[in-house]
Amino acid sequence: MKEAEERYKSGQNHVPDFIGVEPSKKRKRRTSFTPQALELLNGHFERNTHPSGTEITGLAHQLGYEREVIRIWFCNKRQALKNTVRMMSKSFKMENT
Repeated sequence: MKEAEERYKSGQNHVPDFIGVEPSKKRKRRTSFTPQALELLNGHFERNTHPSGTEITGLAHQLGYEREVIRIWFCNKRQALKNTVRMMSKSFKMENT
């Protein structure tokens, strides 16, 4: 706490100063998937929600996206599915109360 107070007094009170991240570092632009890419990704997801690293790399090459973008797409899709199941479960419980 003492260190934080000292930083505040000396004018170093920006969050990046505390965590050591350069403020000029910009995030990557959000990826836009083509309808064809989404069709292929969704089809693959229906068959396998947890593809191997090799499968992800293959999909990335096939579609022309970075491997990390495809990996994150699967993570986000799994999370969305999990949230949907939770919401449906919640509404089912409310209807039967």
